[in-house]
Amino acid sequence: MRWNRWSPGLITIAAVAVAIGLLPLPSEYYLLLQYLLCGVSVYFLAQTHGVRDVEKWVLVGLIVLHNPIAPVPLGSKLLWSIVNIATVGWFWWLDRRP
Repeated sequence: MRWNRWSPGLITIAAVAVAIGLLPLPSEYYLLLQYLLCGVSVYFLAQTHGVRDVEKWVLVGLIVLHNPIAPVPLGSKLLWSIVNIATVGWFWWLDRRP
């Protein structure tokens, strides 16, 4: 038996975490989700090649938005859910673009 035939990528993990976040969960989960999305943004920003200057500014904006240390109050859970889904979509596009 072979272990680890398929390992989920970072974007897949973020997408699953955001999907789980659509459920009614304790606030601690959403704090962990903010850490995850902020960390993935930092990961993409730290890549030395393939990220254009405009994309870097978008990533900096996502880091500020998802910063768990000084959170940005957006208000409702619905708005945060839309922002989180858009963030994962941005990661997916950034990872798969030519």
